[in-house]
Amino acid sequence: MVRKIIGLVRSDTLYVNSLYLLSNTLVMAAAGFLFWLISTHLYLPAQIGIATSLISAMALVSYISLLGFNSTFVRFLPTSKTRSQQISTGLVLSITVAVIVATGYVLLVPVFAPKLGLIHDNFWYGLGFVIMAALAAVNLLTDSIFIAFRAAKYNLLIDGFIMSSIRVVLPIFLVGLGAYGIFAASGAAASVAMVCSLYFLIKYFSYKPTLKIDKPVLRDVLHYSFSSYIANLLNIAPTLILPLIVINRLGPSAAAYYYLAFMIANLLYTVAYSVAQSLFAEGSYADRAFGSLVKKAVAILAVVTVAGSLALILIAPVILLIFGHDYSRNATGVLRIFALAAPGVALYVLSSTLLRITKHVYALIVVDIVYFVTICGLSMAWAHKGLNWIGLAWLVGQLIAGALGLAVLAKHRFGLRKPAS
Repeated sequence: MVRKIIGLVRSDTLYVNSLYLLSNTLVMAAAGFLFWLISTHLYLPAQIGIATSLISAMALVSYISLLGFNSTFVRFLPTSKTRSQQISTGLVLSITVAVIVATGYVLLVPVFAPKLGLIHDNFWYGLGFVIMAALAAVNLLTDSIFIAFRAAKYNLLIDGFIMSSIRVVLPIFLVGLGAYGIFAASGAAASVAMVCSLYFLIKYFSYKPTLKIDKPVLRDVLHYSFSSYIANLLNIAPTLILPLIVINRLGPSAAAYYYLAFMIANLLYTVAYSVAQSLFAEGSYADRAFGSLVKKAVAILAVVTVAGSLALILIAPVILLIFGHDYSRNATGVLRIFALAAPGVALYVLSSTLLRITKHVYALIVVDIVYFVTICGLSMAWAHKGLNWIGLAWLVGQLIAGALGLAVLAKHRFGLRKPAS
């Protein structure tokens, strides 16, 4: 019986790539756990808070620069006859926008995030921020390319082992840089991962890189890319904006407590993200029964997120105690709320993925607008009450957006249909 189950799992690319993506996330989470454990013992809470905000800012710049190609690659590369041209077009456009946006962020940071002014006041810190943000954007795109190729094992190898190992070690050697040292460790690791990703794409996937933007390719995917871009920004924005709200309203120490709580909860959320990414890739091929894929994904999410949520609620203070009594005392409440939100996260991610696969991007944008406005609006309104209220805003936003996405799918009855070619 066990052999039969193992054989079934190994023969199903949805399961295989979901497991690789989940394994990648678990390895990265374990390494991230160790990274922050080392950092919290080497750096002050205020430095941790500034560093987490810088890392979030780098991620925000990177995601802004993707231009929707992370979704476009997964949706179109599986059946594309011009893969190299499509990849190069996306990478060149993304890195160009990243440099522009990151430079603008450095110049304007004293206005909207004065506590992060070190990247504005120090030229080399600012230059490092721009370079690492641009390379991190490229690394995010290469992750999507491996998913599109049903080769998530490379995500595990590159991000899970290579990037994570570098990230864990560097903070020890960069203590003298203070908060920027923590940020630089994260950014440098992503930069190395980007180089490795390009190497594997060239060596094993016949990718021929160029600096040319292919206009016919761009024209074919422009509508989908732009719509996905808007949806992706609305989707990721709350995750990246909330740390800035916390540091500006509650201070650097509170930002550190918030970030660690969210990092731990995100380990649970990764089940939903991994299954959704794999479902997105599999649904983009023409050789799979779409309804069966969705049913398998729902079954995995229902079991894992509910059980994981209950377990994390129980052990939250114990996990945080590893980082110190201050973290356990100040972050347990918000971590429990984040854990309670896990089923809502799964519902929202699954409905969004179905809308994306079936190319109903306008409906997806409406759902993501509600998601963004609810979470960020409530966080701004409730931030003065403390971290638990930030967590509550996250919970409410997930439930409302997930329910809306489900309602849209039910109304149009395209959730289990074969995706449009």
